[in-house]
Amino acid sequence: MPVSICKLCLQNRVLKDSHLLPAALYRMSRWEGSANPNPMLISLRGRVQTSKQIKDYVFCHDCEQRFSRNGERYTMLQVNRKEGFKLLQTLQTSTNMKSAGGFTFYYETSALGVDRRKLAYFAMSVFWRAAVHLWHRPEQKEPIMRLGMYEEPIRKYLMEEAPFPSEMAILLYVCTDYHAQNVFYEPSQGNMEMPYTWTFQTRGLNFCLSGMEGMPPQLAGACLINGEKEVIVARSCEEKILDATMKIMIEASKRGNHDPRGAKKP
Repeated sequence: MPVSICKLCLQNRVLKDSHLLPAALYRMSRWEGSANPNPMLISLRGRVQTSKQIKDYVFCHDCEQRFSRNGERYTMLQVNRKEGFKLLQTLQTSTNMKSAGGFTFYYETSALGVDRRKLAYFAMSVFWRAAVHLWHRPEQKEPIMRLGMYEEPIRKYLMEEAPFPSEMAILLYVCTDYHAQNVFYEPSQGNMEMPYTWTFQTRGLNFCLSGMEGMPPQLAGACLINGEKEVIVARSCEEKILDATMKIMIEASKRGNHDPRGAKKP
């Protein structure tokens, strides 16, 4: 294992084989018993079923443990698994909720035992990881996403040296449809008209991050960390997931790697 600067604590340490997305997601997404049980990977290089995971030597042991302790371990118990979708099942026990326009808003979720801060920490760690490293992608000249002026404040938040950035909001949509409950994908830009909006998916949990001066009240109120009503939203994310998938496939086709209709180029 190499010795270099850990990108989280900024100390010269032995680096671990770090993952962009948790290895547990790959294990959960295998189709055991099929001819090829591996998850379907959709990226700028095309679409393929593979056991290959996005990983590299990036963080030290202590920082990997910090990621796990503060959010990843908890979140991986909340996603859709073979034994059930724990977070959705927990929300559905609540009577403090309101449904409108295909959305169900669950309020005061901490009273249900939901640890919103650990969910938020996990999501912020993934967004930040995607922005600070190339993750062995030879076709890329820069990271998957850019956090700009928010990169260092988020690092300090993840190191527990500073509070969550006040100009940011992290939102969670709990997916009610089968398709979204069984897929995951890496961070990408969410709204093309808003440069500081990003999203990623983890088997039924769709995380969205926004950053801007003068945060709109509706976004600030829904933030996992600073939202006063402790709201979590459940909705069908099928259209959202298909749209994100198509964006990746179209971009891949521009690079000559993929047919956007779904067939990989020879």
